[in-house]
Amino acid sequence: MSGRPWPDTRPGPLGAFGAWWRRRRDLGRVEDFTYAVPQSSHQQEFETPLPSAVYGLDFRVKFTVVYRLDLHTGLRHHAPRSAAINSIVQRARAISSQAMLVHHAPLQHQLGAELAEEQQVPETHVWARAEQVKISVDEGDLEMARKHIELLRNSTVRHAERELERAEIRYLRDEVLTDVGTATIWWLQRNGYEVERAVQLAGELQELVRIARHTSDPHWAESLVSSFERALPRLDDGHRRDLRQHLAKALGVYGGSSVAAEFADQVGLPAAEQHMNGNSPHV
Repeated sequence: MSGRPWPDTRPGPLGAFGAWWRRRRDLGRVEDFTYAVPQSSHQQEFETPLPSAVYGLDFRVKFTVVYRLDLHTGLRHHAPRSAAINSIVQRARAISSQAMLVHHAPLQHQLGAELAEEQQVPETHVWARAEQVKISVDEGDLEMARKHIELLRNSTVRHAERELERAEIRYLRDEVLTDVGTATIWWLQRNGYEVERAVQLAGELQELVRIARHTSDPHWAESLVSSFERALPRLDDGHRRDLRQHLAKALGVYGGSSVAAEFADQVGLPAAEQHMNGNSPHV
């Protein structure tokens, strides 16, 4: 009997052996272990041109691609580095192709923010992001971009002026010089209601009305547009221009590029507008 003041509860030889055996048995259970597959991370510097919104004028971008391999996905790619770089380049191209070259400074921050988000390369076990994004532009290309913007601005102003002139002509032809009475009232309103002077000009106003209403042998393009505009009298100037563009496109599809070009020339539609949104006439 033990000399301790409390009962001896230590296991005997058989009990100790049984406890040891249970510990050894439990160590062999696979489900008691959680195996974490290591994830490898890599970096690769890369430099490439990126397209801008103007064909032929490119940004120059340099960045560090950071990618890792996630072996939990069950997917594999035999060239993970190329997959990561290609993914970053495609993401960058989608953004840069909407920007003008003169906006290279804010574009650098936009790319830095967008590409810093880690994304999985589709159908692969590769996750990629980019760091240290730097954009540069060639000074010659930058000067060409500025000239391109200036040309676009001048073209827009000239086109607006022509549209204003056409609107004024349509107004005089379709609403003022329709008859002598309307023309006389229009003249009075513009000239301080000098009635006596208007009476003296009655013959000249009548001649103007006759000239304005002379419609012998109109060009087929003008007749086509006039027919649509008479059918849709509430169209504003913007919709009238859209109508001409749609007609030019339809004529290009069914009549060929020469017919579309003749139509555009007769109705004052700039040739560039025939190719708006990449829609060019097909022969």
